[in-house]
Amino acid sequence: MLKLFKKNQTSDKSGKSATLTVQPLCPPPINLMNFVTGIDNVHIDVFLSPRFMNLSHRLISELLNERSSDKRRFTDKPSKNVLKQLEAFGHCYAQMLTDAIHRVKESKGIDSIQLFQIAVIKFVLTTVFAETDKLLYKLRKASIKESQRKLELSERITWINRNQNNLSYQVTYEIFSQLLWVEKGSVNKIRDSLLGMAWTIPEDLLSNPLLKTPDKRNHEILMKHYVLLSKYPDSYYGFERLSLLIDTLLDKIAKSCQIEIASCADNQIIDENRAANISFSWKDVPANMALLFDFENTQQALAEESTNALLKATFRSQQKANEILEQGLRKAQLIKHLLAAYETPLMYNNYFKLIKPYLLYQTLCNEADDFEVELKLQNQLKIRPLCRSEKKTLSINQLRNAKKRLAKLAQKPDGAILRRFITDFITYRRDLKYYRLIHEAMEKVHLLNDESDVQLSRSNGMLYEFMVPGEQTKTSESIRCHVILKADLRGSTTMTAELCRRELSPATHFSRNFFNPIRKCIENFGAEKVFIEGDAVILSLFEYQKSPEQWLAVARACGLAKCMLAVVEKQNEVSRAYDLPELELGIGICYSSNAPQFLYDGDDRIMISPAIGDADRLSSCSWKLRHKYSQVSNLLTNVMVFQQAADDAFKGEKGMTTFRYNLNGINLEEAAFKKLQNEMALRHLNIRLPGDEHSTHFYIGYYPDAQGESHHVVIREAQVKVWQEEGEDYPLTDNLYYETVTNRTILNAIKKRGF
Repeated sequence: MLKLFKKNQTSDKSGKSATLTVQPLCPPPINLMNFVTGIDNVHIDVFLSPRFMNLSHRLISELLNERSSDKRRFTDKPSKNVLKQLEAFGHCYAQMLTDAIHRVKESKGIDSIQLFQIAVIKFVLTTVFAETDKLLYKLRKASIKESQRKLELSERITWINRNQNNLSYQVTYEIFSQLLWVEKGSVNKIRDSLLGMAWTIPEDLLSNPLLKTPDKRNHEILMKHYVLLSKYPDSYYGFERLSLLIDTLLDKIAKSCQIEIASCADNQIIDENRAANISFSWKDVPANMALLFDFENTQQALAEESTNALLKATFRSQQKANEILEQGLRKAQLIKHLLAAYETPLMYNNYFKLIKPYLLYQTLCNEADDFEVELKLQNQLKIRPLCRSEKKTLSINQLRNAKKRLAKLAQKPDGAILRRFITDFITYRRDLKYYRLIHEAMEKVHLLNDESDVQLSRSNGMLYEFMVPGEQTKTSESIRCHVILKADLRGSTTMTAELCRRELSPATHFSRNFFNPIRKCIENFGAEKVFIEGDAVILSLFEYQKSPEQWLAVARACGLAKCMLAVVEKQNEVSRAYDLPELELGIGICYSSNAPQFLYDGDDRIMISPAIGDADRLSSCSWKLRHKYSQVSNLLTNVMVFQQAADDAFKGEKGMTTFRYNLNGINLEEAAFKKLQNEMALRHLNIRLPGDEHSTHFYIGYYPDAQGESHHVVIREAQVKVWQEEGEDYPLTDNLYYETVTNRTILNAIKKRGF
């Protein structure tokens, strides 16, 4: 928020000079650079509370209906129904804003609050335009169907088209007034208490009148909040030429009066790249104009302290500033234009707004003939007749008398109106810059409405959601990490062929004996399907930021893998009884500390994660190792990993420098094992297995599944061996691999030791 101006007067020993310290227009620190881009890789995806959006649509629709009806146009208060809706709208906004503040209180991330405010501003503006179009469409449709009301509806449509800018302004003004009421209320104190600032976006930006109108050069808006300007760019009284002239005059005043410019606070310095097209200057601060030109206050102070040398010097500087201003405006032949600009609102109301304000302005400064106004006035009275008493008050002589009075006043204008003019003009110029700044920020925001877009953005961690408390669901929580389980199913093709040969249904067989039991396992351990088809089963387990009690993804993946192996073993018992081929599994479990990415094929969510490829490699079984070890009856492990020798021509499969034996085993990635150590307290046990020279390390722990039932997990830690094509002596390396143990002999041995 801009600081109030201050006087910092200094003088030499003679007291002949004074320095006036003016405040710069400090760029508001709006920073959206730290947000990730959304699904279009350009804009920031934002999703606002569905309740807030519904309330807004209903409220704006009702306001447009009332403000375009004969009963309530622009001056009457809203109906009781609309007032209730305004109150509900404000309460909902306050809830969202308060929730957003509490969520960033630790990080002091005001940029998140700014994103929320900018998104709401954009939503309100776009909704007003959309609802106006809907209202016009509804009225046109009704005028075709309802012949008895056709004239009434046609007149209303004509009125809306003619006054659409003012209608949009009025509705937006009432909405923004409610937003500002919330911003200034109790939420302001909460924000100041938790974030250390009362305003995250300066009040001047949020209350900017130009932000509420689709036409920033609307004559009625200029008259109401600033000063009327010429609409012609090449006019001396047009904005561009006036801006250059006033900058020149203020620079001259600054030099003559020894102006000193204060500097912005560090937190108000804006990135030059983001404000490359917007200049911010002390010459756009309204309070500085009072400091430079308001000599009357200084004169009153001198009446009490007539000997004060500093006040005398300040008074002389202000008098000089006023002289330079008047001389500059007179030389540019602008005095009659600004006098006409301030007289126009009085004439506009005097003629009951029957004549466009700009024509009145042109007439007052001799750019249009008053006979043209008289003719238009007569025509308007025929179209929109007034009552007799009102007609008597209307006379072209009032406009002609005003012209004469202004011509005389231009010879020696009141200094107060010149000071008012420069203050109003630079306020308008400042608000234009703020308007551009907010619109540049709004252009970076993408408000999502389509459900599939929301789902896609949310799933990929790109969505910024601002909800009413209670609306947040698990789907809106951000994923902190994930685990992938890949099961490589072998023998399904042979099984299918044999079932077909016997004229049995492979679909019902696999559904009853494999997929249905595995589906239950998936539910019990809180997993989700990534891909299940034929001989590939890929499952995922997510951990969510706000659910630390469920941060057991690796442990539950191990339990799920064991459950799947038990399902296959049970089916194989049935297969052996009916002399059918048996199935085999190889399972790999990988962990990623990041959230996965998602894309959608219609309603189907497709996951993208490097952990899928890693788990695929861990679930594989080398044909060479399978041939060597599958017939070993006393093998106590289901997973072995080998590294090729330096001079070995044999290459690992699936692009790996290592190759593995994984037959009905569960191979756990090292990163997944480390994650498991953080999930629970693992107890350590050394056991020397038959045939081994060294003890093997085992880790044992307990965890609950998604249903709360307790399970134990046993992990075997082993060293990767160097493959020797000839011989049985495999040297050990320093590299480790991990297996989730399912061998009953080992599990019983551990159980006997009290684990």
